[in-house]
Amino acid sequence: MGSYVIEPLASLKALLHAAKYPHSSVIGLLVGKVNKDEQRTTILDAIPLVHHWVHLSPILEAGVSQADIYARSKGLKILGTYVAHSRVNDNSFDFISCGLNQSLKSESPIGLVIDNQNILSTDQSPFIPYTSENLSDWEQLDRSKFISNVPSNWNSIGTSDDLGDFDDHLEDIGIDWLVNPAVKLVL
Repeated sequence: MGSYVIEPLASLKALLHAAKYPHSSVIGLLVGKVNKDEQRTTILDAIPLVHHWVHLSPILEAGVSQADIYARSKGLKILGTYVAHSRVNDNSFDFISCGLNQSLKSESPIGLVIDNQNILSTDQSPFIPYTSENLSDWEQLDRSKFISNVPSNWNSIGTSDDLGDFDDHLEDIGIDWLVNPAVKLVL
């Protein structure tokens, strides 16, 4: 198993998604590239998926299909998912996340659980990484194999109102949930 890197824009979008819906569980997709020669997977972007339909459902499948088409059009792949649970102390990689990741069939699968208790920490990553060799048995990834590039001021870069997910798009088709152009990284 190689190493994984999450870039700042992907971190920002995932964390803003969790911050926008603290009362709900949220699920999003991790998009990027796999470099087999270097055994390195780079998560370049995050696509916020749902906050209402967090169970395996036709709505979730429709969102994943649209996101897959979008990612491929940019020369990227869906690598896995992120989840932030509504319960503050729940850091599990739950069966919904496992099932969704299995359906993605990524060659370098990654699942991130947003640690709600450390979401604002400046000295500890808010992400708990999970990976799998066979897409059915998921285990926590050794932290030395995961580089988390989280902007230290992520909660002041933008507001969660700048971000929309597929559920938001279903309520207002003007929301560009695939790109979220209002979310910009200012370093």
